[in-house]
Amino acid sequence: MATSADTLSLIIDLLVKEQPKDREAAMSLLSAKGYLPKKLLAVPKLRQVSLFASKAAEDYAVAKDVKIPAGYKGTAANDKYSVKDLKALVEGTAKIKTANASPSALQFARDNGIDIATATGTGTEGKILLKDVKGLKPTVVAVTEDVDEDKPKISPSAAKLMKRHNIDEDDVSVISGSGANGTILAKDLKDLIDLIKQDQEGKKGKKSKQSKKDESSESDDESSDTDDEVAE
Repeated sequence: MATSADTLSLIIDLLVKEQPKDREAAMSLLSAKGYLPKKLLAVPKLRQVSLFASKAAEDYAVAKDVKIPAGYKGTAANDKYSVKDLKALVEGTAKIKTANASPSALQFARDNGIDIATATGTGTEGKILLKDVKGLKPTVVAVTEDVDEDKPKISPSAAKLMKRHNIDEDDVSVISGSGANGTILAKDLKDLIDLIKQDQEGKKGKKSKQSKKDESSESDDESSDTDDEVAE
């Protein structure tokens, strides 16, 4: 393709010949021929919107293991949760509208950033069941700026386990999250935590053996000193 005019001519000839049925088919056809610029082919990146109004609120939720019940809306912009809202939950002073949902549905919604109020219950008296929320998508927003795709998405419950076992984000970067958009859930950390526990137990065993060996050595030294004293 020597010039843009030549390229345009080729595109027109191709469309006239193939007559794609819609825009998507035309885009696919032109893309296969290499006639479309990369910017036109780029898919808008998606970033999961945080439920928290600030990083401080998110850190507080993890540190206090705050369970956010369905129906409880934050007082910050876009119903996000502020530190004040989370403290109210911890202190039991928050006004909560109880959702008619099963525990498993509530947990799934929390872990995957789903507003359970958007679900339609199929259980008795309209109760929201796990199957009712599994098909829902978390709140996401299209962004044009670059986002850190390498940074893993971690649910609050998984973050708590990571903090407890001193696991950092680099350790979980190779884990494929089973939550929405690849979010790492608590259950996804099971194998890693088991390995950490095994390693810790192994180190304890070696330390115990070394301690016994040192005690035995000290006992032999004391026996030798006693023999020397008797000989004198």
